[in-house]
Amino acid sequence: MELKDLITDNVETVSPHTSLQEAAKTMLARDLGFLPVEDDGHVVGVVTDRDIVIRGVATGMDAAKGKIEDVMTREVFSCAIGDSVEDACALMEDEQVRRLVVLDEHEALVGIVSLADIALQTRGDESAEILKRVSEPS
Repeated sequence: MELKDLITDNVETVSPHTSLQEAAKTMLARDLGFLPVEDDGHVVGVVTDRDIVIRGVATGMDAAKGKIEDVMTREVFSCAIGDSVEDACALMEDEQVRRLVVLDEHEALVGIVSLADIALQTRGDESAEILKRVSEPS
């Protein structure tokens, strides 16, 4: 199975200048916990719902005024659309991340691949179903 067959390609993004509140609203509306951060067509970071809460709200940041650039993770782990599933898994394992952004040959964002995506498509056993249940919102 090729990586391109597993990715989520309808990806919502935010800019570094988006407010925490707007990003959280996007996450709520789309049922997401992870957003790539794009600036001028390049991925410059990622932000999770946890980043917004722990780095923003918990430190007293005003969600309406605080910006994504203040809480985002700037180190982005990515793979190329032509990479193998095995390469993506190895990177996730090495870097201890559950999601990777997927880029095309021009370094443009084309999708996201998650550990859950890989597990659900490559394994049919009980562990994949457990991972699916853990990953789905309640």
